[in-house]
Amino acid sequence: MIKNLLIAIIVTGWIIASIQVIRSVFSNTLDHGILTIASIAIGLLLTTGLKLLFSKAKVAFNWPMAAFFVVFLSTACVALLNYQLASPSYQKKEFVVKGSGERVLRYDLMEYVLLTDGARSFKYTGLDNRKRPQAGDVLEGTVRKGFFGFDIVEIADR
Repeated sequence: MIKNLLIAIIVTGWIIASIQVIRSVFSNTLDHGILTIASIAIGLLLTTGLKLLFSKAKVAFNWPMAAFFVVFLSTACVALLNYQLASPSYQKKEFVVKGSGERVLRYDLMEYVLLTDGARSFKYTGLDNRKRPQAGDVLEGTVRKGFFGFDIVEIADR
């Protein structure tokens, strides 16, 4: 009983951590979470297919571990396709900082800024500078189309 409860807690923690990591991977893509959901769904479908394949071959299969690794693999593939095969043409754009904050990813603290271009607002976590921008600051950035058609935003460090 306690063993099953501990396994359920660990699997739940893995799922939550996976979703946070995947959201961070696509944090500079303006897709409203579509690529996150797609990469998780692809990973779970592939894991289900592997489970069916292994059950027919009568081989032991660890569902939680396989789902964990296959979801990460599918996320890596979707992210690489989106970023590496993105449009080479880009346009410069100015973004206004609406606010900033922090979120915990496992045991690390990630800082983000809430940016807007006038039409859309999004959380951006890719800033490398030591001084966090304040509300009202204007940041220069480039926007290009990703492989799946969603805009990829890259902010130049100050």
